[in-house]
Amino acid sequence: MPRLDSRVALLGAALVVLLALPAVAGFVGPAWELSQWAGLAAAIACIALCGAPLRPRDAHPPTLVSLRLHTAIGWAALILAALHIGGLLLSDRTVIEYLKPTAPFYQFAGIAAALLLVSLVLLSHGPLRRRLWKSHRGFQASHVILACALAALVAVHVVVTARYVGGRGRRALYVAVTIGALLMLLRARRPPPSARQTPVQRVFGRHSGLIVSAVAISAAALAALLPASVDAELREPLIPRSGRLELDFPHDKHGAVNCLTCHHNYADGTGAALCVECHRSRRADLRSGAEARFHGFCFECHRHPSASLKEHGPVAGCHICHRGSG
Repeated sequence: MPRLDSRVALLGAALVVLLALPAVAGFVGPAWELSQWAGLAAAIACIALCGAPLRPRDAHPPTLVSLRLHTAIGWAALILAALHIGGLLLSDRTVIEYLKPTAPFYQFAGIAAALLLVSLVLLSHGPLRRRLWKSHRGFQASHVILACALAALVAVHVVVTARYVGGRGRRALYVAVTIGALLMLLRARRPPPSARQTPVQRVFGRHSGLIVSAVAISAAALAALLPASVDAELREPLIPRSGRLELDFPHDKHGAVNCLTCHHNYADGTGAALCVECHRSRRADLRSGAEARFHGFCFECHRHPSASLKEHGPVAGCHICHRGSG
């Protein structure tokens, strides 16, 4: 057995911490929680595939997974992603709204990630792979570049959803772990003992420049997710919604919250019109639209309440708010 590299051990420990986050995120319901956990597990499996890639025999550190295990983890990630999507649709019919063109940007990142994961798994199949790529090096480079894009898209979806990685600490942990896994792809090949004085060879040969660029671009995109201010932009719909979803907000259960927290227009003199009339008007002075602002209010207050708010439940599931009056 090869000696476990300290960096690999650190990455593995961080993945275990991420996998345990649902235990401190608040419980909503079995169907919803299992579906959300499956999505988180799929994301962690994708990170693990980047952090423990297949390597040449003389690589340092030695490869941690065999081709068979690497393939199995890829299929597991795909199955978990399917359980995540299917479970959410079955447990909450309102989730169908997130599959429409009016879905927010971060949701489209999740859809793109799911399609990319399907492509990575299917295109790795032996006969299809040999038909599309004449050389193994070409396939390897394409596979790694697409994996970098997958890790970035998954991070956008997971971080902005903020179900399990809400808050600065958890967000920073997820981003750091994903960047660390991507950097594991850049290990150089160790020369054999008989040629210690020879230059270290690049693992990806002539494709090394492309791999380094893909890792650098993906890492920069991940670092851009660290400020919480990006959430409002990524929660905006790709295509503005023309109508409103039915909404029931129980004012009687929010008596401890200052009304002006939401109804700020009564304090700053901007008017007494309905919220959506302003936040969907595309005014240049508005920092966020209706969908981003309203979801921000719910998520931030319920998941990270002030010390004065003692009783609150975790917001998970569209039907919690989007249901008929009463």
